[in-house]
Amino acid sequence: MKHQLTRVCLVLALSAAAGFALWSWFRPYAWQPDPGARCQVIQTLVTRDQNYYWLEIRLKMNPNSKHDLQQKVTLETASHKNLEPADSTLRGDELSEVTDLWFKFWLEPTDLEDSLTLHINDGTLLIKSQSGKPSLEPSGHRTFNSNFW
Repeated sequence: MKHQLTRVCLVLALSAAAGFALWSWFRPYAWQPDPGARCQVIQTLVTRDQNYYWLEIRLKMNPNSKHDLQQKVTLETASHKNLEPADSTLRGDELSEVTDLWFKFWLEPTDLEDSLTLHINDGTLLIKSQSGKPSLEPSGHRTFNSNFW
């Protein structure tokens, strides 16, 4: 009886862990992205470069939406500082419509202290919602799959 109870507890704990892992893997970066942005954040990558940081944002266009190449893309810090991308990459399908976008921003340490908002197309996307910068080694990096960092 004791072994059977232990086995049941182990199966329940393993099921809960597997459920949490699946939920973490498949949850969206943000639950309700602004439809005016016409895209969704897939993930972000923060790389420390000595005392500064690179922030790479990967986006996927919403179905039947187009990215407006004429509109400026900026990253707004909590202190209302607007940063332009240092680099951008666009990928499209066989019809040459943009389906995936990558933007790379050069940030000072103070830029990462609070929230970050991406202004794209006719909307905004919350990139970082928490306060405090991620702890990284001098040339380390970290990937985020949610805006709660």
